Amino acid sequence: MPRRKMTYAEKRKRDYLKKIPIEEQLDAILKAFDIVLQSGGDLPFELIDVIEKWQEIKFKYPKE
Repeated sequence: MPRRKMTYAEKRKRDYLKKIPIEEQLDAILKAFDIVLQSGGDLPFELIDVIEKWQEIKFKYPKE
């Protein structure tokens, strides 16, 4: 059976996950939202809750 060509979306997804692991993507996004929050910006309560939990985990396991 011949192989089908990958779509651009499949190629992008593969490269995103290979070059920028999901954990790094999420960490960068949460850092950006935390900056917005710290500078007085408004965020949904659910996102604020996620940021607080993220900060708790980062505090519990600091970089060595």
